[in-house]
Amino acid sequence: MDTESAALAINRAEQVLDTAYFGLKILESGDPSERSAGLRNVLVFGRSVTFVIQNLKSIVGEDRFNAWYSPLQEKMRSDPLMRYFVDARNNLEKQGRLDVSVSATIHNFNSNVLAKLEKPPFQANSFFMGDSTGGSGWIMDLGGGESIKYYINIPRSMGEVKQVFHSLPDNMPAELKGLGVEDLSSIYLGKLKELLVAAKKEFLLSPKERPYLRLVK
Repeated sequence: MDTESAALAINRAEQVLDTAYFGLKILESGDPSERSAGLRNVLVFGRSVTFVIQNLKSIVGEDRFNAWYSPLQEKMRSDPLMRYFVDARNNLEKQGRLDVSVSATIHNFNSNVLAKLEKPPFQANSFFMGDSTGGSGWIMDLGGGESIKYYINIPRSMGEVKQVFHSLPDNMPAELKGLGVEDLSSIYLGKLKELLVAAKKEFLLSPKERPYLRLVK
């Protein structure tokens, strides 16, 4: 086996995963105007990790690669979260659609609370919570009938607004259904990271270096 070529292939897959993680960083930045771009990077580049890792097939040999990858591939296919992200990426690529909606829980909303929030740079007409991006803030009048949104971070004591994936499958674990897109994206990318760690152990370490589980009776 050409270990150097295998290392290069895995490195390329890691670079693609890094790009997906950069998308997650944008998604977590809190800037509502950039959230959709961050999520798009997570979906597109996350899915590409598995495509790139399959380049190993021509390097290590089809039989050896399939013996290693097929069980992992089947595990990913049966994982509701991994399956959902593949479908979400397909919807984005084929229909340009992001399968997200907004979930908002208001705890304390009154004039006294509003008075303590960050103020816009000039006169605001109204306040909004939970637009299509999950953002909250002030709507400012620019004159001539034109308005613009001024986003701010609201305290949790006031309310919690988050962007969520809609139409999650029934077999999605209950503990995942209430999570926002950032948390689910982080879990998804973490699973892909585990795949690359497994690839390194299989194809870059010598047989003596590979960790094996030992049964202890």
